[in-house]
Formats: sequence, structure tokens, C-alpha cells
Amino acid sequence: MTGPADGQGGGDRLPGLENRLFDIPEDKFIEVVRLLERVRDHPEVRQTFAAIRPRLVQVRPNRRPTLKRVLCMPFEDVLESFSGLDVPLGRIERRVIDPVWRLVTECGDRALIDQLDRQVQETAPGNLNALRNIGRRLWPMAAQAIRGAVGGAGEQDTGGQPPWRVLQGDEEMRQQLLDVAAFLEIGLTIESLKDALAPRPLAALDDLHVDAIEQAAQAVARQSAGLVYYLLLVAASRMANPADLLTVLNDLDFGKARREQPAIFAQLSGLVVTNLEERSARLESKGGGTGHSAGQGEAAVAIAPEEAIAIAERLVASIDTTAAVMDVLADPLYRERLDAVKATVRTMVSGAVLDTAPAGILTAVPSPAANGRPAPVDEDAQAAAEDHARALRRCEGLAGALGLHEPLKDTMASMEKGLMARAQALLADYPKTKTAGEPDDAETAEMNLFYALRLLELVAGPAKADRLRTAIMAATGEFAEE
Repeated sequence: MTGPADGQGGGDRLPGLENRLFDIPEDKFIEVVRLLERVRDHPEVRQTFAAIRPRLVQVRPNRRPTLKRVLCMPFEDVLESFSGLDVPLGRIERRVIDPVWRLVTECGDRALIDQLDRQVQETAPGNLNALRNIGRRLWPMAAQAIRGAVGGAGEQDTGGQPPWRVLQGDEEMRQQLLDVAAFLEIGLTIESLKDALAPRPLAALDDLHVDAIEQAAQAVARQSAGLVYYLLLVAASRMANPADLLTVLNDLDFGKARREQPAIFAQLSGLVVTNLEERSARLESKGGGTGHSAGQGEAAVAIAPEEAIAIAERLVASIDTTAAVMDVLADPLYRERLDAVKATVRTMVSGAVLDTAPAGILTAVPSPAANGRPAPVDEDAQAAAEDHARALRRCEGLAGALGLHEPLKDTMASMEKGLMARAQALLADYPKTKTAGEPDDAETAEMNLFYALRLLELVAGPAKADRLRTAIMAATGEFAEE
């Protein structure tokens, strides 16, 4: 990775490494990541990390701690996700991280930063308590440095280039930097709350979770009533359904922030609705499985049926919870906005699961071959078709909420009819294959028949598949073996 000063020395080797890092065993992958982290400031190494990020997210190795990573700990739960669909409440964009770090290192206590950096380098990966002890000193200093640098960014500066030059007039960036400062100011309380609200995502709130949120809110309120809102953003971001927090919010005792409680409730409620709208907008931009363009010159990326159903289930649960809470506010505009989100989810499910069912399910069952030899078994196509069939059945739980009863009924009937017809064609062709074909051909034909039966069971249920099962077992001699 050494080379000329222009940075070309490592450029010939690292791109090939990026590709190989997706294929090597996990233990070797982690070992290479450890080595790369030692020189992560090298431009090509940063590019390599960006390229292999999908596998980093999947493997989640204990990364070598850095002071920059410690800085991000209090607001890591609200950082935008890499997937782009699940948007955390009150998210901080990842583009903010480098400007935050730059401001802290330029405007913060340099001696303290150097001291803490040495401590981090001596800390073993995964030693969370040690990192939090470092954060105890880093976060307040960093918050003060950020506020000092960008708090007056709208004022005229007379001393040359100001520290907030990294903003380049980006007011949204400036606001997110101030949000980061707020998270850092209550960093230790946030870290304690994260322990109480684990593992993430939290499926449901129980009494212990509610008590932990209440006690954390009271502690933050003693520090500053305005910071309670940021604590609750972290709490909401750790939930599978952030709207669940709204259902208990008015019952919490905020201590010194009691007067701010109605305003915080209204602010969070509006943010939950806006968050749902943003998530639905990202579904549309991704294509929603309908094949629509994601943007000018950019092809849409189809959503897999099971992924589409999982997304829809989470969004519908959030919509229903939010709608129930919003009824207290008696604001018809909120209801209209939630209905619009639900319409987007309906379109996504229709496009990704219902409309694609013929191509996703029926085509996994091959037609009888003209030459008398059965089509080879396609395990990948069968697995994908079974996933699609499961997604189709899961639509039944969403049909009422999304108004999909009739389209789903029609699709299920069409799939049942199509699968039965294809299976019957294979069954009719089976005796010819068994008597005239090779021994392996008979085995392949039987496997195709039982795979077709499996799909019919998933779509229509075991009872409707019984007649076909009996016919297949009679044709293949399964009964004679019993």
C-alpha cells in the first residue's frame, strides 16, 4: 500500500482486493479488515471499506476502536441505515460524521483529544465500558466545540475562514451538527438507556423498559429540559415500531420537563408521521417491485416478495399505532397523511408480491419437455418460488388494512389453478419418462412433481393439495412401498 505521493501506488492492488473480500471465509475476512484498519486513513483503504461495507454490516466484526467511532456512539442509533429503507426517527445523515470529527479536532481540546486517542488505541475491541469511560470525557468537550463552531454560523466572521467553513452554506448540515451536539451532551445517559432497551430492535415495550425511559428522561431534564426530546429519539429508534413510544409518552413523569411534555409529544408525533412518509417515499424511489424508474437515468431495484411483506408489516403496524395516537390530536390532516402512506404500501405489496406471482411462482414448475426428458431440477428457482408463496400467504394478514382482499383472492385462485394445471401436465408425462427414459430421468421427474406439490401446499394449503399428493404417490409407486 505504499507508493508515489500521488496515491497511485496502492490503486492497482486494492480494487482486486475489494472483490476477493466478498468471497473469502469469514475468519479471513475479519483478519484482513483488522489489517486494513491499521492504515484506514489511506485514500484507497477508505475506498475499500466503502466497497465492502455490505459484508461488514453482515459479518459485524468487532472493529478496532477509534476515537472517531467513540464520538459517534451516543448518536449511532439515529444514523441513517445503509439499506436506505428503514429510516431512523430524527436521523443523522452519515455525511455529517466527517464534518463533526473535523470540527471537534480543529476546535476542541487538542491535548485531551491526543490523550484519549492513545487510550482508545490501547483498548481491546468490544470493551464497551472502557470506550464509555473515554466517551465520558470526550462527549461534553466535543459538544461544546461543535456548538462554539456552528452556533453562530449565520453571523459575519471577521477573523478569516471560520471553523464552520466545512458547512459551505448548508443549513441542513448545520442543524444536524447541532443535533449531534445535543446527543453528545447526554451521551452517558443515552448509553445507559441503550443497555436497558436491548436488544435492538425492541419488539415491544414492557414495564421495565418504560421505567428506564422515564428515569432517563428525568435525569436529562435535570441537565436541560430541551434535551429530553433527543433522548426520546434514541429510545424510539431502538424500537421495531417507533410509534409504540407515543402510546406511553403521556403517562411518563418527565420531572423538571413536565411543562415541555405536551410540546415534546406533539413534536414526536409529527416526526413519526413524517418518518412514515419518508420511508414510503423511499419505497417509491426504489421502485416498489413494480418496475417503475427510481429516477431519471436510474433503474429501479425490485424488492423481493418476502422483503416487501416484512417492510409492509412493519409499516402497517406503525401506521395503525400512530393513527390511534393521532386520534387524540383530532387533526384530520394527520389522518390524510397516514392514508397516503398506506396507499404507497398497498402499491408496493401489489407490485412486489401479487403482480409478480405468475413469474415468481408458476415458472418454477417446468413444462414437459418435447424430447421426453424432464427439465433439470432448478433448486434456486424452487427456493425463490417457495419464498414468494409464503409472502403471498402472509398478505392475508395485511389484506384488510391495505384493501387487498379482492386482488389477493384473485391472485391466490390464479396461482392455485396454474400450479394444478402444470403439475397435472407433469403427472401425465411421468409414465412415459419412467418407461422410456434413463433411470435418472425418472428421479428428476419425481422431484419436479413433489416440488410442484410443495408449491401448491404453500399457496392453497395441504387440504387442497391432497388429491394431487395421492395421484403423485400412486403414479410413483409410493403406496406400494408402504
